[in-house]
Amino acid sequence: MTGGRVLIQNIQNIYNHLGDEESRRMYADRLLFSLTGDRRYMTDIIKNTALYQKVYEILGNDKRRKYIASAGQWGKILADLFEEFDFSGMIDNHVTGSYKGLPIMSMTEFAENISDGTVYIASTSFHAEFSQMLEKAGIGGDRVIDVTGMMLDVYHHQQYFDLPFLMGHREEHEVFVDGGCYDGENSRMFAEWAGSVQKTIFAFEPDENNFRKCKNVLEKIDNLSYQLISKGLWNSETVLDFRASSNEGSRLVAGGGTCIPVTSLDAVIDGKVTFIKMDIEGAEYEALKGAERLIREYKPKLAVSVYHKPEDIWELPGLILSFCPEYTFYLRHYSLSSEETVLYAV
Repeated sequence: MTGGRVLIQNIQNIYNHLGDEESRRMYADRLLFSLTGDRRYMTDIIKNTALYQKVYEILGNDKRRKYIASAGQWGKILADLFEEFDFSGMIDNHVTGSYKGLPIMSMTEFAENISDGTVYIASTSFHAEFSQMLEKAGIGGDRVIDVTGMMLDVYHHQQYFDLPFLMGHREEHEVFVDGGCYDGENSRMFAEWAGSVQKTIFAFEPDENNFRKCKNVLEKIDNLSYQLISKGLWNSETVLDFRASSNEGSRLVAGGGTCIPVTSLDAVIDGKVTFIKMDIEGAEYEALKGAERLIREYKPKLAVSVYHKPEDIWELPGLILSFCPEYTFYLRHYSLSSEETVLYAV
């Protein structure tokens, strides 16, 4: 059987395991985006999210001139996605010129020369800076719409735990793997999702600064037992040389001079696991291979990022089904970019 035919059969098998129409529609669009690079398919996914519809409604009801605070990645995404609303300009202290005909001005220029209009904050890197500068300039209230805050609210309160089908699979003792603990917010959200049941967390975070943040968060969660491991996840115990790529949908690639100790879930965890979350910058495939025993034996709930690499959309669910063909899949998307598509398996 040719490789192309194997791929087609794999995709068909994955599609037949999707549990609802929203997931089937999203899978088709995400697959076509991966195969063609045509961003219209990704835009179709984004426009069906609650986040996009909320921002769209706010813009539609706003009859004033509209400005975007940031000419960086997220500012450009906002300008492109909502181009029909005719923004009047962008505000950025670090960039000059224009973007697609929109003049870019400094915050001082804006505050001194624009007496009306609404400012839409769209920056994660300079979110606090923009908020403080607008407040200092006396621009606040309904003149400021914090789009970044809306995005962060989705990341911290919906992603990985909002799927209604998960609740029917909550167990009396939930054992959660936080692969890519980052700042600990996902572990905290897991504890809220699990409620009053017994809770155990295995959190993996190789970055020293993030490790300390995770520890501070985990220590404050009541009625929780946890292990915080200062390693990344892979298919074995080793040290990898990685760098983070800078393109949208960041992922780990070899050869960057950053040494990361990694391990496998099968090597660390002896007993039962009920829920595995993975967002580990493109290492998901190898990390799933390193959890094969746990997945085969316990069939835990899975929430796995499938956006770091184009092939993730067929390779990751295909690998999961090779371990446990009884899974049902669901797809959900949680941002205004191509990042944050999550595959759930229950």
